[in-house]
Amino acid sequence: MEMTIGQFAKLVGSTVRTLRYYDKIELLTPNKLNKNGRKVYTLLDWEFFQQIMILKHFGLSLSEIKEQMTNQKFKNRELLQVQKQLIEKKQAELNDKLEVITRMERLYNIEGISEEELDEFAFIMLDLFRREKSQIQIWEEYFKGDKEILKEIKLLHDPGYKEKMDREIWYLIQAIRDVIHTNDYTSSKKAQEILSEMDNLFPASRNLLNLVDDDYFLARYNHEFTNYFPENISNYIYKELKTYYENNGIKE
Repeated sequence: MEMTIGQFAKLVGSTVRTLRYYDKIELLTPNKLNKNGRKVYTLLDWEFFQQIMILKHFGLSLSEIKEQMTNQKFKNRELLQVQKQLIEKKQAELNDKLEVITRMERLYNIEGISEEELDEFAFIMLDLFRREKSQIQIWEEYFKGDKEILKEIKLLHDPGYKEKMDREIWYLIQAIRDVIHTNDYTSSKKAQEILSEMDNLFPASRNLLNLVDDDYFLARYNHEFTNYFPENISNYIYKELKTYYENNGIKE
């Protein structure tokens, strides 16, 4: 079997341009020449090309493929195991992103909320969802010695519980926006009612609020909690939470 680059490209379903690039980076370099002094592809080159395609299928980059084929960095079983772990990690990341999108779609489907209203704070909610997993892991580690708080924090893994909290957080942000704009008693009372509902759903929130004043916690984890909040809303949320807990006998 001897083929020109064009013939070989048709055989393997590739392009001349791709094969020339593989030759340039010394990934697939034909060693045999025809009578005209041009490189020709042989059965061995076909076998090498199939190996390249298999390794590409499992997610290796061209440089990784070259190293594997040249130096046999991993035995075949080890290579499959490494790629399996990488694929599982990517799959988990994609599942996390899909969950963020799904949770946001649920908010858009809540009756009585216009799309324009939700668009105003969509990135706040998306950032909360995006950071939530790592924040929960930090809370679980930080409060691992407190079984009661830990029990409540673990509720945040439950999809149905998340849906309820997502809705209340959105209502709270909306209410606080109204408080900032109108500064009237009705809006402030609405915010406090929502905080009461959230406290019933997740009593551990009062313990998490105290972390804002914990210098050790902030020094170690602050970068994980820099959520995308406009400063006026962020400050007001903190103020409303403090007021609520102090008015309900939880003043430190």
